[in-house]
Amino acid sequence: MKKQRKPVSKKKWILRGVVGGVLFVVFNIALVETTSQSWFCNSCHIMNPFYASWKTGSHAQVHCVECHISPGVDSFVAAKLNGLGQVVDDVLNRTSTKPSASVSAMACMRSGCHTMEKIVAKQSKNADFRFDHEKHYDKEYYGIKITCTTCHSHVMGDDHFEVNTGACITCHMIETDSQDVLVEAGPQSGPGGSTRLIHMRIRENSSTGKVGDDLAAAHGAKPAEAPTEAAPLPQDETHKRPPSDCKSCHDAPRQEFMYRGLKVNHSDFLEYGGQCESCHRGATSAPNAIDDAACLSCHSFGIDKAQPAEEIHRVHNEGEHKIECFSCHGTPRHGPEAQAVKAEEFDCYKCHIDQHNIQRQTYLSTGEIRKAPDGTDLVSPMFMAHVDCTGCHVVPSPLDGEPHNGALVRRAAAQGCNSCHQPGLGDKMIPLWQNATHELYDKASAEFESLASRATAGSEAATTLEEAKRLIDVVRMDGSWGVHNPRYTQDLLEQAREKIAAARKTIAPESGS
Repeated sequence: MKKQRKPVSKKKWILRGVVGGVLFVVFNIALVETTSQSWFCNSCHIMNPFYASWKTGSHAQVHCVECHISPGVDSFVAAKLNGLGQVVDDVLNRTSTKPSASVSAMACMRSGCHTMEKIVAKQSKNADFRFDHEKHYDKEYYGIKITCTTCHSHVMGDDHFEVNTGACITCHMIETDSQDVLVEAGPQSGPGGSTRLIHMRIRENSSTGKVGDDLAAAHGAKPAEAPTEAAPLPQDETHKRPPSDCKSCHDAPRQEFMYRGLKVNHSDFLEYGGQCESCHRGATSAPNAIDDAACLSCHSFGIDKAQPAEEIHRVHNEGEHKIECFSCHGTPRHGPEAQAVKAEEFDCYKCHIDQHNIQRQTYLSTGEIRKAPDGTDLVSPMFMAHVDCTGCHVVPSPLDGEPHNGALVRRAAAQGCNSCHQPGLGDKMIPLWQNATHELYDKASAEFESLASRATAGSEAATTLEEAKRLIDVVRMDGSWGVHNPRYTQDLLEQAREKIAAARKTIAPESGS
């Protein structure tokens, strides 16, 4: 006969509950303490390079959590819960290859670290530049609020949360081109059918070297003159422009030195009234235009809706996951290196303007259309796999028309596919893409030619046919006949045929037909 168990007494239940509760609290405290240690961050392989740079940086004695978790119980609990989710993702191999971390100004000024008074009073000066924190911290230039992380960031290598001088150049030496910022786009850009394309250019320095004159010149006024009524200076700090005059950031070298056989004495030159730009023009490299391709380096499918530049800056500079300026603007070069490159290149872009723009737009699907009728993205799979032009253009060949001048250009060849795909795939797929594109192109061209002469100039049909012709021409000028982006090319031609069909309905039929 089975022996009957005695019921557990109430005292034992209470004791078990107390012991269990104590163990639970101890376990969680140990868990929190363990995950708060800097070495724990290094247990995730994607953090290895960041951990290595932290150990050799100026904050090596500061635990990761003291910077990356803002002061306050709510911030601490939220960070730990988020960290738990990251641990689960790491165990399930779902960790992103692009870690994102932010440091708030509150974390910089927590007890025992920096103080507002010391930061504002701090002025840095070395052989290369001088910096005044009071003129930067918590100020707003171009509508961008400057915080600690605007200038201090993780750049590369051993520079963990050090000053990124690229941020200095981006604000002081580069600006948005006010012209041609609105371009036609698809429905995803919202009402109005246009989106903002941010063009950047190098700022012109002031002719007198005075910060005030630089600011006035930026708003259309001549140096030492009041700004015009049409372009008044802002009365607050919100949209103030950082000075671009050389002497606002640098002191002229005091010592005399030889440069390529020439004796240089900056003091004498400046006493004569000479300007830095007389010798140092081209000291900043020309920035690239910013488009949706930059978004794809972080976002899986870019942006669904274009936003004003001010809002883009706010989200990326002050948001939860702050990114560095150069992530979008590129790393600008400034100084002797940039000037040397400028002299060697003689600014080729003055003549060669957007020479491969059509091909680029086709590959990135940033041209006439961006989405298929079903709403899916038309970005080339090759681009999503980070294949650039040199992935397919692999065969050096002489330029057409001048085969004996020694100039070579890399031309596309099917063998380029073999480096990533099964050998022979390019030889099989390229003819299929090109034949299908040629067939669709010939149909669209023939349909256009049959109607072009019958459309009355200025009529709705003529306008629609011109739109169709523009789409057809893009395919012809791209020259790859579908290889750069098969889906995008096909959709261009299909939309062209739809426009031609729409125009046909409004054109009177030919007599006898």
